[in-house]
Amino acid sequence: MAECPSVPAPPSAAALEPSDPLLRLNEAFREAYAARRKAVLARLGPVIAQIDDLLILRRGNERLEGPARTRRYHELKAINHIPLALHVLLSDRRGALDEAMRGQLTRLRQLVTQAAADLERRGFTPEQLARQHRLLGASLALLDRVLAEDSVTPEALSTFTRAQVPDLIRNAEDAARDQLETMHATVEAWKQRMTPEERDGLRAVVAVSHMSRPGNVALQYFSVTLGERWEGRFDQEDLHPGKRVLAAETAVDEAAAFELLATHALDASVAVRFFSEESRMQRDLLGDAAERILADMFHKEPEPPTPPTSAS
Repeated sequence: MAECPSVPAPPSAAALEPSDPLLRLNEAFREAYAARRKAVLARLGPVIAQIDDLLILRRGNERLEGPARTRRYHELKAINHIPLALHVLLSDRRGALDEAMRGQLTRLRQLVTQAAADLERRGFTPEQLARQHRLLGASLALLDRVLAEDSVTPEALSTFTRAQVPDLIRNAEDAARDQLETMHATVEAWKQRMTPEERDGLRAVVAVSHMSRPGNVALQYFSVTLGERWEGRFDQEDLHPGKRVLAAETAVDEAAAFELLATHALDASVAVRFFSEESRMQRDLLGDAAERILADMFHKEPEPPTPPTSAS
């Protein structure tokens, strides 16, 4: 077991003072790096960013926008969230409903009723329409039961939840198909404008949240269409040198997404010069040292990553 060293008194501030010449020196480095990154981005060739419902292509001085999803994607997603909302609200309930919970459920019932009355105009296929009516109808029935009985049993909630799974999965599949077909139509139209050399060098960056990163729809699509390594639903992003598809958890706008691509390209050249390893700066520069220090502190060695197991 590691020994616990005495905890040093916290400094008044860890940051360098504004007058410190080292701070000004570091700011000069950041300015130089930003200027170089801008130049790298300008000569990267065609790059595509997917940010929410939008695809953005930069190709030289040309900037194009195209759809990544249609409204159908959001309709299906919103309806899928209703049974999930009921589970979240009711899963820990014990005893009678309090006033706040009754108010939440009453408001939710009004919204579900309005959504059910509005389904016919949305252009669903007959099979999709029947599916949405089942999901909303089952949700209304549960809400009515809970409000009438002033409570819900775990067994009743579990029965409701399990019964919705097949329709939830089919909605998810239709939403994924909407995004993939929409992205593919946009990207293929753009590829027709490119030279063979531009298509071979096309790169992509996908803005993702942390939880949706593994198996992200857009990451999977670009991995396939750009010829990168593809791991299906386990896909995150390939870390081999020269990768053409990146995930960006912190890039929430267009500028940040494209800056990430330029950063990776610039860091690869820097890493080769300094460390003779193209991917060295794609992980925490302090990570190798941290591994050695932690092994010494806790007298253990890191375990190799465990590959994901296939679904049974």
